[in-house]
This record gives sequence, structure tokens and C-alpha cells, in this order.
Amino acid sequence: MLINNWYVAACAHEVQQGKPLGVKMLGMDFVLFRDAQGSAVCLSGVCCHRGGVLSDGLINDGCVACPYHGWEFAGDGACVKIPALGEGAKIPKRGRVDSYPVQEKYGWVWTFLGDLPEEKRPAIPDLFPEYDDTQNWRRMPFQFEAKCNWMRMEENSLDTAHTNFVHRAFGARHAPALEASLIEETEWGARVARTKPAPKTEQKSGDMAHLLQKGRKNTSVNLEFSVIGVCHRINPTFRPGMSLITFTARTPIDAYRTRAIGWQARNYLMAPEHDAERMALIDEAVREDLSVVEKVQPPLTPKSLSHEFLTETDGMEVAFRKAVWRAASQGWEIDRQAFEQERLTRVLVIPSPARRADPKNWIHKSVPLIAPHVDAASRSAAE
Repeated sequence: MLINNWYVAACAHEVQQGKPLGVKMLGMDFVLFRDAQGSAVCLSGVCCHRGGVLSDGLINDGCVACPYHGWEFAGDGACVKIPALGEGAKIPKRGRVDSYPVQEKYGWVWTFLGDLPEEKRPAIPDLFPEYDDTQNWRRMPFQFEAKCNWMRMEENSLDTAHTNFVHRAFGARHAPALEASLIEETEWGARVARTKPAPKTEQKSGDMAHLLQKGRKNTSVNLEFSVIGVCHRINPTFRPGMSLITFTARTPIDAYRTRAIGWQARNYLMAPEHDAERMALIDEAVREDLSVVEKVQPPLTPKSLSHEFLTETDGMEVAFRKAVWRAASQGWEIDRQAFEQERLTRVLVIPSPARRADPKNWIHKSVPLIAPHVDAASRSAAE
């Protein structure tokens, strides 16, 4: 799992004024709420006093109050009130928790879990510009959790070949061969354009069956991912002027569980009465994927490309692994084994920008990280 990355913590409507929301990301607890001005806030979710869970507390004047002893923390993480010390008591500087940068985009609350200063933080990917174009696109939200590692889950979405065997409605087992396609690397990810054999007409049902012509031979698909936000855009075009967009962000709950939050947008069947059919197809596709991915072995993505028999049709999955490994090589990877051992007796947190600027007087310890190293992609190339 990586720090110094943007993650979708929650949908914007879930973060309400006057009510804290607990979220688990990267194996740690966080609390989301809105301050007195209505801006979303994300803090480390454990009180620095006696370990109370802040999301179980109350919101007072835009601050979150711990349910255990009533300590109150402002949006910058500073403790502003310790009831047991009485009114006007001076609060030591170490009375604070980590606070993380927040942005709202695409109807989601994104939080930057890391300590990079603002000028060095990567931008949230602009992979869904159609979000605001409600005149030409009908969009629907979806989210789900999976009992699998975040890398394994994201690789599944980037895998064009699996659809022919896993998905009833849009697979094409009768023509599973894929042509090699040029993969274009981006700063934090990659993109590819593919042409796939279309599924048989009888595989479609409902309104889609009436829209798609018999004898349709191919579907063109544009696919792009970014390690920043662990997100991707899948854009199939079924025939000229008829397209679908699925934009999804993955947030690791821990090493073995992942939360997916997404939008699906279509430029056909725009009326709301078609939403139920579309949502049923999303739910079916998710169930089909999870029936396979939750059982994939090993549960964590191998550390070397040579540990699986990969072919040229696995190009996007390979590009994703290399992008993750490049980020990890900068010293942004959590040392999972050390983390699991240390967390039993001490609260561990993602280091925040304030901690980097002022590293002293913190109660909670920064999560252990693997030191910067030559990235695994380079090692694999040499093997």
C-alpha cells in the first residue's frame, strides 16, 4: 500500500456537517467531517490522549470531540479543548493529530494520505470530464467492497482478455483472441485503444438488445488508468454515437480488502427509467468479477513479473504493476509486516504535511515505510 497518494475517502454527500464519519484506509482509521464553514476535513481517526475513536464522537462548532474524554480537535488537527483541565487551560503542542489535505471532485471527497508539500503533490486525475455534462450523459453512481487486494482488483479492470470468459453479457468466448495494441505510458499510468469482437446478439437483453444491430462485429474500447487515486476509465463504443463510460476509483481498506467507488455514464437510453436495468448489469458484472478475483492466488500481486506467465495481452496489467513499483521505489510503500507487528502496542498513522514541516511533538508514530530502492520493474527487466 502506498502513501503520498490521493484516495477517495467517501462520497461527498456522506460527509455531513454536524456528524463525523469513520473511514478505514490503508489499514488505519480516519475521521471525516465538515468544519464550521462546510469544508470537508480528514483527520487521523484515533485520539492522541487515550486512543478513543474520534468518529464515535460529536461535532462541536466545527471540531470533532472524542467520545472518551471530550477532547476536541479542529480541522488542522490541533486539540483546542481538554475538558478535564478546565476552561482556558493551555494545551501543549503535542496535543494534536494528523490532518490531511482534502479536495472534492466528481462528487467524492478525496484525501491526500502523505506528507508531501502542496507543490510536490500530484494532481487528482482528470479522467471523467463528462461528469458535469448532464445534458449529453446520463450518469449513475455505484460502490462496493471486495475481499481482495487493491492491486489484484485494479488489474482485473485493466484486463481486456478476462471479459470473454467471466462476463455473460459482454464476453465473446466465440472469438477470444486479442490483437496486440500499442500501450501509451502517461506520467502516472497508461492508456490503450483496443478493438474487440462483439458478443453475440443473443447475449444482450432488454433495451440494449433492441439498440444493437445484428451482425455487429466489433466494439472499440479506450482504457486508461492512473496510480494516483488508483482509478481508471473504461470507454467502450458499441457503434458510432453510442458509448459508455465507467470511471472507478479503488481505495485499499487494508492489504486484503478494497473499496470501489464509481460512476457509469451513457449517451443513450438517457431517461431515468432505464437506470434499473443498467444498475442490474453493473451488479451482475461485479459479482462475476469478484467470484474470480477474490480467489486469485497468491492474494497479493507477485513482486516480480517472472513469477507469473504473462503474455503480450497482459500489457496494461504489466504497465500498472510497473507504475505502482515506481511509486513504491520512492519510499512510499508501507512496510506491511512491520506495520502489523507494531500496531499491536502503538497507534501508527500516515505522516501528514504538518508532520514533515514540524516533525517533533507528535504522540502517534508514523507508519513504517520501505526505504527508497531500485524499482521492481528495473529488477524484472534484468532477470
